[in-house]
Amino acid sequence: MKPYYQDSAVTIYQGDCQEILPTLNQVDLVFTSPPYNLGNFAKGSFYDGKSKGQRLEYISHDDSMSENEYIDWQHDLWNLWWSLLCDSGAIFYNHKPRVEGGVWNDRKNLVPYPIRQEIVWDRCCMVNFCGSFFASSSERIFIVCKDGWKPNQESVGFGEVWRIPPETNTPHPAPFPLKLAKMAIAGGCKSGGIVLDPFSGSGTSLRAAKDLNRKAIGIEIEEKYCEIAANRMCQEVLELKP
Repeated sequence: MKPYYQDSAVTIYQGDCQEILPTLNQVDLVFTSPPYNLGNFAKGSFYDGKSKGQRLEYISHDDSMSENEYIDWQHDLWNLWWSLLCDSGAIFYNHKPRVEGGVWNDRKNLVPYPIRQEIVWDRCCMVNFCGSFFASSSERIFIVCKDGWKPNQESVGFGEVWRIPPETNTPHPAPFPLKLAKMAIAGGCKSGGIVLDPFSGSGTSLRAAKDLNRKAIGIEIEEKYCEIAANRMCQEVLELKP
């Protein structure tokens, strides 16, 4: 498949990641955050906390699969990622716990491989859709790895709780903060390695990888976000250390 965008460090493909992933070669790190399947949980929308109920929606994905369908989809993706991972590689998978039907769901049922570690992303802000439980202020990054993977030693001092505010006023409904992407990539992938984000959105993880002297492959189904990501790759290096 012809890339939507390509330079010496970054390649972006537009399309369904399940179709594109089998065509790729080996990578060192998968760092991604899929749609959270909030459609049946929170009316298919993201709330920015400031817009008095205004909904921030994906363009072509309604984010409202049945739970079983969503789990199957995620497991299929995990198997594709695992098959691309080198013997010293790792997967950093970001997702959001939730309370549903009065029961805590940590979303580990979406991960079909043994979890090495759980990073808590403290978003430094709170979001809640109802008054029946304490407001949520964190997400999780599950680390799954091959036997040969070790975190970069200069990054282990990050600890397992990362306090990073979310991005605001962005064109994408759920972007990574650039600092979060840089911490994950700096800790999980050695310099010169290849980072894959199969839900690359507006290109935050790709920009972070490029700034940190890693190569990156992004897959994004929406042309609008591919264009935004491609434009970000043409900017000068952003001097934000992890």
